[in-house]
Amino acid sequence: RLLLAALLGGALPSPGRADIDNVFPINYVNNPVARHVACAVPAGAAAVCTLAGFDNQSRVVEFLVTSMPATGTLYETSQNFRTYGTDPKYAPTPIQAHELPYRISDALHRIVYVPPSDIFPPEGRWGAVTYVVQEGETGLMSMPAQVALSSPSHAIAASTFIGGADAWTISGNIHSVTPTWQAFGWGLLNRYIYSADEVQYLDMETGADKSKWYFEAPPGKFYLPEMAAAYGGTIKFTIASTYGDFEHLNTPLDFITLECASCNSGRGMRIVRFANNGLEWDGRERIVEVPIAVGHFWQRDPMNTALPFTDATDCEIAAVIAGLTRVRILGDFCKAGEGVAMMTSPSQAATRSPFSRWLASKDAPARTTSGSLGSRAAVARPTRTTRSNELR
Repeated sequence: RLLLAALLGGALPSPGRADIDNVFPINYVNNPVARHVACAVPAGAAAVCTLAGFDNQSRVVEFLVTSMPATGTLYETSQNFRTYGTDPKYAPTPIQAHELPYRISDALHRIVYVPPSDIFPPEGRWGAVTYVVQEGETGLMSMPAQVALSSPSHAIAASTFIGGADAWTISGNIHSVTPTWQAFGWGLLNRYIYSADEVQYLDMETGADKSKWYFEAPPGKFYLPEMAAAYGGTIKFTIASTYGDFEHLNTPLDFITLECASCNSGRGMRIVRFANNGLEWDGRERIVEVPIAVGHFWQRDPMNTALPFTDATDCEIAAVIAGLTRVRILGDFCKAGEGVAMMTSPSQAATRSPFSRWLASKDAPARTTSGSLGSRAAVARPTRTTRSNELR
């Protein structure tokens, strides 16, 4: 009846919107595939980035750059670099925006990125490039893939808390929505954010808090399409408690939560890493580093209390980080009050993601008891070691 009414009204439902019966499914190209990649870029030097594509019939594919980075310059490789591997790595003339989509002529499908001169590396990534692969016989193009031009430490997103709380917020408390920024060192924490529990709203049967508080990452730095390259990377942060009774813990302890509002046909998707299977915390200072990949105890939230959590699949994890709209770190561990401090570290991205999809950063939290998040906050990174405070 709904469909008939739309037809009589002279309009069809827009694809993917309010289409609860999937009458107008969105069609995705799954062959060929352009893969998300991350490319570490040092300050003041050219970085060679290798693109990656796949065709399940082993047909030759061509690579086309479809967007330019917001800063810096993009080039093809030079002929001497292709032949001898010597400098200069890049061609004399940069790729221009009016040439897009630009077909890459390098047989090893490499491009060269030169960052802006005379500036320090960013906390997270320098920028991003998108590209597609095209199958030569049929001309079919893949879905777009991201090239994350990450920092020298392979960070895609990060907060260093050098000059403030960097737009991190607190959720779940009564009054405080902004964490306290501490501009000094305390153990492993060096410039961190802190908060405390302002209310104990207890369940009389279990004694656990009905309302918990969290550190929330800022959208401008962490909710980026190029976070798709963070699959296989890590979330890293340092956390310490100023006080709290860690013999009596809340349950469940949803330590790290990642959400995607547009996933699952707009119904949303949430994955959680609980404080178990090696991620238990007793309030003492520790560095938390969690791989963003299947097999590392990520759970999909059914968003329905009548259904159980399930092990998150690789596709679910990849989808969430590609469309990331929320990153939160638990501060409310104790049934009574506690204080938590958190410092994030650079999040790293996998050098080459097995999927076409984002994420990266590191470090973290607190409660009317107090707490802090240190100067490095991370969301995701590749398996390499990185400074705290980045998402790799």
